[in-house]
Amino acid sequence: MPFVKVNPIKEAQELQEIFKDDPEAKKAFREYEMSHIESARLQQEEVKLRNDLTEMRKRNNITQKDLQQASGLSQQAISRIEVGKDVSPSLKSLIRYVDAIGCQLKLELKEEPTDYTFKVNE
Repeated sequence: MPFVKVNPIKEAQELQEIFKDDPEAKKAFREYEMSHIESARLQQEEVKLRNDLTEMRKRNNITQKDLQQASGLSQQAISRIEVGKDVSPSLKSLIRYVDAIGCQLKLELKEEPTDYTFKVNE
């Protein structure tokens, strides 16, 4: 089955036109649309955090093997933290990783009260 190129903006506009006279359907569509936007934002934040952790480890001249010895995490666990592959590390593993690279996790309140992020600090 061949792939069909889809223009998501055009698709969304067409759906909005279809739902314009049905307030319930319009609301459901908007909630669906917002959940996908939120999912994409969370994925971007996760990728940024993973990249920041890896960059900080390398900046501190710490190899994965050194990190393994200092943190007690397996090489596979370290790789999952840095690469992901649809696996989220436990908070304990993340804290052990951050401690072993000489950093700390810090929460910062953004302008929007519901939008929080982890930030790696030296």
